[in-house]
Amino acid sequence: MNDTSRIIEMVLGGQPSRVVLGPLAALELSRFIPQPPPVYLVDEAVARLQPAWLAALQSGCDPDRSGTLVLPGGESGKQLERLGHIYAWLAERGVPRDGTVVGIGGGALLDVAGFAAATWQRGVGWVSVPTTLLAMIDAAVGGKTGINAAGLKNQVGAFHPAAGVMVDCGFLVSLPRAGWRDGLAEMIKAAVIGDTELFSAMEAATDGLRGLFGPGAGPADEAVAGVLGALPWRDWVASAVAVKADIVRRDFHEHGPRRALNLGHTLGHALEAWRAGTPDPLSHGQAVAIGMAVVFRIAVERGQCPLTVAVRVNELLDACGLPTRCAAPPVNELERLLAADKKRRDGRVRWVLPRGLRQLDLDGDVATADLLRWLD
Repeated sequence: MNDTSRIIEMVLGGQPSRVVLGPLAALELSRFIPQPPPVYLVDEAVARLQPAWLAALQSGCDPDRSGTLVLPGGESGKQLERLGHIYAWLAERGVPRDGTVVGIGGGALLDVAGFAAATWQRGVGWVSVPTTLLAMIDAAVGGKTGINAAGLKNQVGAFHPAAGVMVDCGFLVSLPRAGWRDGLAEMIKAAVIGDTELFSAMEAATDGLRGLFGPGAGPADEAVAGVLGALPWRDWVASAVAVKADIVRRDFHEHGPRRALNLGHTLGHALEAWRAGTPDPLSHGQAVAIGMAVVFRIAVERGQCPLTVAVRVNELLDACGLPTRCAAPPVNELERLLAADKKRRDGRVRWVLPRGLRQLDLDGDVATADLLRWLD
């Protein structure tokens, strides 16, 4: 491996999974590709914005670059129709049981590509190359794959760990500001649940974060000038990945400790699904930020979490240009969406409620009225 790379090893469901973080990490791809040559499912944005880098990555293990399917990214692609298109392409390519699928792109692309790999021929090799901040610290790590169905988030899926996850922050140079904000929501969550040093480091950089991503920092759909040299992104990404890796090592199938990763997600997924397809949708990061802010308010109201901690979290979310409130869905719709939460057991939704930094209640109860009180 490149001597500047950081390696995080996991064994998930009995399968080794290695995260390689560092400059040119993805050029280590060939180490994870047995014969025959892999096929590539590539996010359209990567193919358009990073063609030279993509060519260099593929040439290391497939000089002919003969098996590449370019797909649109985003949540709209996590549908059965897209999955069927991928299956038809894999069949046309004749991808065998010992083949390998390489996903290159953002979190939504990696979710559907990983699910295709998990289910084609009852499971083929899978390697992930995340190209957004959100994908690097969340979607690519931990072995969850899936698609949306019946208007609900990630309702169909499988646990299928990637043999290799290649994280190169250089990809982020072309990431639009909105994409950075989405990733920062998950980075803040990781810091809250597992790394107080990361939280303190981000808090100390509040002015820098606000200047890059805060309200009024610039257009959401444009890349952020000078962003890679502005803050210690590689260290922060490594810390966030280490938090998730430590949790999923201990609880791959989410029987207990892994539920910590759901902080902000129970309400967040409901809000994201409710606003999907509307003129004013919520991205995953925006929805999770609102979900975190709401459960912190509820925990403070109950005397379970210090007000000072909740204020610090909300201020950091705001510095990153993330919302902390939104209009509430109709009560019946909110309850329908919450009832579909995958963490639901024995007829109840199990909420993750904060008690402080690195202190969580993983089996909390929240009434709909509590949520409505803290949504606009």
